[in-house]
Amino acid sequence: MNVQDAILYEDEALIFVDKPPGIVVQRGYDAEEPVLLELIAQYLGEKGERAILMQRLDRGTSGVIFFSKLASINAQLTRHFEKKLITKTYVALCTGSLRVSQLIDAPLLRVGPISFGVREGGKKATTQVTPLAASQSSAFLQLQLLTGRTHQIRVHLAAIGHPLVGDWLYGERNAERPMLHAASLQMTHPLTGQRLLVESAIPQDFVDEGERRGVSVLSVTANDP
Repeated sequence: MNVQDAILYEDEALIFVDKPPGIVVQRGYDAEEPVLLELIAQYLGEKGERAILMQRLDRGTSGVIFFSKLASINAQLTRHFEKKLITKTYVALCTGSLRVSQLIDAPLLRVGPISFGVREGGKKATTQVTPLAASQSSAFLQLQLLTGRTHQIRVHLAAIGHPLVGDWLYGERNAERPMLHAASLQMTHPLTGQRLLVESAIPQDFVDEGERRGVSVLSVTANDP
């Protein structure tokens, strides 16, 4: 991964990058694999700056992710996350012909070493699901996270019988990766107070998988109803 080619936005306080699928954000058990945080830290370190992780995306998820450069703004960013002032919009391909918008409000609880499930007593989790296009076998969805739980989108879609295409953990290994893309992130800039919108184009593997399933994801946008 070439960090400079992946930068979507950068200033003195923040850096947004377009995460490719297949790369982990933080170091796991494999001491040899590339890690996004370390790549960003190396890039910024060459300029005398630092990289502070503020959010995470799963290995298979692509799209917008941002890092802070200044420790002085991190508490403010954390409050913005807590107050839902940072808005993340995802797009996904799910299995089955899902055509009706719905709000999934179902608590999540860890049920295995790396998996979560909808369970009473779990942490509150809410996802707004808006279908944008559908075929007989799949649907292209816009998803708004109203809470930010681990695997939230993946578990919620599986719980309603429409797991992500390619989701080996909660559905089937029927694609190269779980077809989930962080399409945009909106926030108030912690230094300027200006509204900041950063977007990532839908990657080609996502487009190709949609076409294979009869869903043209490029014929609609993530802002369409």
